[in-house]
Amino acid sequence: MAQAIVSWSTLVLGTIGMLFAWCGLKSRHGTIDKLSTWYLGFGLPGSELSALLATLGAVFAAVAWALDAQARAAGQVGLVLHGLAIAGLVWAVVRARGTDEVIDAALRQAFGDGYRQEIAPARQGVLQSRLAPARWWKPFAYQRRDEVEWIRAIPYVDNAHAQQKLDVMVPRAPAAGPRPVLLNIHGGGWMIGSRGTQAMPMQMHMAANGWLVVDADYRLSPQARMPDHIVDVKRAIAWTRAHAADYGGDPRFIVITGGSAGGHLVALAALTANDPALQPGFEQADTSVQVVIPFYGKFDILGESKADAAFEDFLTRNVFPTPRAADEAMWRAMHPATHLNRLPKDTAPPFLVLHGTHDVLIPLDEARWFVKRLREDYAGEVVYAELPHAHHGFDNFNSLRADLLAEVMQRYLELQYARWCRRHGVEPTPAAARAPAANTAAAMAG
Repeated sequence: MAQAIVSWSTLVLGTIGMLFAWCGLKSRHGTIDKLSTWYLGFGLPGSELSALLATLGAVFAAVAWALDAQARAAGQVGLVLHGLAIAGLVWAVVRARGTDEVIDAALRQAFGDGYRQEIAPARQGVLQSRLAPARWWKPFAYQRRDEVEWIRAIPYVDNAHAQQKLDVMVPRAPAAGPRPVLLNIHGGGWMIGSRGTQAMPMQMHMAANGWLVVDADYRLSPQARMPDHIVDVKRAIAWTRAHAADYGGDPRFIVITGGSAGGHLVALAALTANDPALQPGFEQADTSVQVVIPFYGKFDILGESKADAAFEDFLTRNVFPTPRAADEAMWRAMHPATHLNRLPKDTAPPFLVLHGTHDVLIPLDEARWFVKRLREDYAGEVVYAELPHAHHGFDNFNSLRADLLAEVMQRYLELQYARWCRRHGVEPTPAAARAPAANTAAAMAG
């Protein structure tokens, strides 16, 4: 009886391992439906948690072999599946290696091969490669206590709703002047998600390298309806500009990033900077940003890139207060492409748009459509990169891809900070030395 349990358990877990590996390696045309949600549930871990899953699979296979799982046919098949799954998961790790090279190539095409030399000498020291494989087996251990103070749950409006709060990540190393600021907006279909759970590897990396990082929530649907989400994002920008200096940040230079629905919101916020219609009660606040980075954003609200009746129905039931036919103006106002011509060149912030080729929720063609529209109608600078084999949510766990992404993102952000400083006659704040324990297990505890 015990041997039968071991054999069948081996088969079941081997099958699950194969699902992780198969969905992690294979792509499916992106769309928001139930099948894509299930596919993402296996594909994202199979791609971004592959090092951990391969290790766990190898341990279980070894234990199963020691317990004679191979004595029964079910166990034999299960062990074969484990072997195939482990091989696939290892391959998923290996093929993530080119992430930084793809983005770097896009940066070189946009700024020239010597773009790194534009970064201020006083900040070049933080650009050293710091891959940390030990973190890949601790995918949710984001906090770096030796390097970053993580201040949580700060309200950004008076009488704040539970979701109108943000976290601030402050570098522990002292700085000789105000730090550049990064503000992150989470995704989750405008309905789920929270601060402290998305894009954390990049956020912690930037904070550990001398940036002040803010991670904001916003009111979620179905209780909140458009334009509540974008109003909250703009309130978070206004709070960051008003209070960044309290935490050592430079309120004049704010980068905004966000993924999925957060990608939609940061693009919309940047394109509608200082629009009083979206700033009720704080019309005079400066909600402009200096750089915009949407990750796998859901940009097409109106179905211009591809008609999607199911998505429109989802928005009608959950996100917007009325159907599109009842308030076309509201729907168009929430569509980033509506606002592409709004900002003049001298105030249009640069865009860096990133999308994974294996995104199963948001079509790659939608990102290409948005970038095409940006390049045709937007006055600002646009850089675009497609990350090979990356799934929706590729930046949310500690992994090889997340480490490589954080490093190349840091180069881009330091470049934009240097360019902004030169344009405005500002001396870049020298980067402080990182704590020597940054790559130790102690520094990664948490």
